[in-house]
Amino acid sequence: MAGEKKSAMQWMQVRSWLRLSAMALLTTLAAATPARSQSTAILQESLQLAVCLNDWPTAIARASQIEQVPGLPVKTRAELVGWRRQMQRFHLNQTAVPNIAGCEPVLAGFGIPGYTGRPIQIDRALASRLGLGSPRVDQAIRQEEALWQAGLGVTTDTPLSPLAAARRINTRSGSGVSTGAVGRWIDVYAFLGAQGDVAALALDVIEQRQGLLYADDNSLLFLFDAEGRLITEAGTTSDRQPRLDNITLPATGMYYAAVTTPQHRPVLDEAGLITGWQGIGTSAVTYTLTIHGLTPSPQLGLSSRALTHPQP
Repeated sequence: MAGEKKSAMQWMQVRSWLRLSAMALLTTLAAATPARSQSTAILQESLQLAVCLNDWPTAIARASQIEQVPGLPVKTRAELVGWRRQMQRFHLNQTAVPNIAGCEPVLAGFGIPGYTGRPIQIDRALASRLGLGSPRVDQAIRQEEALWQAGLGVTTDTPLSPLAAARRINTRSGSGVSTGAVGRWIDVYAFLGAQGDVAALALDVIEQRQGLLYADDNSLLFLFDAEGRLITEAGTTSDRQPRLDNITLPATGMYYAAVTTPQHRPVLDEAGLITGWQGIGTSAVTYTLTIHGLTPSPQLGLSSRALTHPQP
C-alpha cells in the first residue's frame, strides 16, 4: 500500500514537471528565436507535437537539432540539454503523460481523446446567437457539432505560410474525410500520420461549376510533409479523378494535403520545399477528400497511451 502511494506521488511529480517544464521551455524557445529561419520554427513545431503525442524519440531528436541552432542563448541551450535527458528517461521507462497542459491547440481536431477543439458550451452560444426558441437552433447545433467532430472546426497554425490555415482532419479511426469547394485559390488540410503508414488519398468531385475559364472536373491533389516538402501529386486523367495510392509516410508527424485546380501549382525550391503558389485555378469544383491507411490518431506516440509509472 505504501509502495503504491509512493509510486502515485512520483507519477504526479513527473506529470507536474512535464507540464510546467515542457511548455515553459517551448515558450522560451519561441521568445528566444523570433527571427530564426523557417526550418527552426518547423523544428519547434515538430518538437511540441512530439511532446504532446508522448513521442519521446522524435522529441529527443528535435531537441538535439534545436540545440545546434547558431546563436541560441546559453541558458536556453542548457535547458534543452536537461530536458532532453529527462525525455530520454521517459522513453526508457515508457512513460506516458496524457492531457498535457498547453497541448489543446496542438492536438485539437485530430481525433485524439481529450483534445476535441469543441468550444465550451457551444449549444448555449449558438442558442444565444440565433435566438432562443428559434426552430433553426437544433439544426445549427447539430451542424456545428458535426463540423467539430470531423475536425473541420480547427485550423493549423504553421510557419509554412503557403500551407497556412490548414483545416484539420479527424483520423481517430485511421481514416478521415472532408469536403470543400475550390476554384481560383487553394484548400489545405492537415492530418497526422505515423512513420511507415501506407496512406491513400482520394479526391472525388461531386459537382463541377463554372470556373475562371472552364466548367469541368479537372483538379489537382498535392501531398507535403511537415517541412513543406512535396512528397507526391496527382491530377485528373481521362479515366479517373486524382488518387495518391500506397504512399509510405517517412516520419511520424503532420502532413498536408492541398487541393487546387489547373493551373494553380506550388513553387518549390531546390530542396523540393514549397515557397509559394503560382498561377490561378481555371476550373471550379465541389469535392470530397478521403484519406485511408493511417495509424488511428489516439495510438500515435507511444504504443499505449495508458498511464505507466516511471521506474524509481
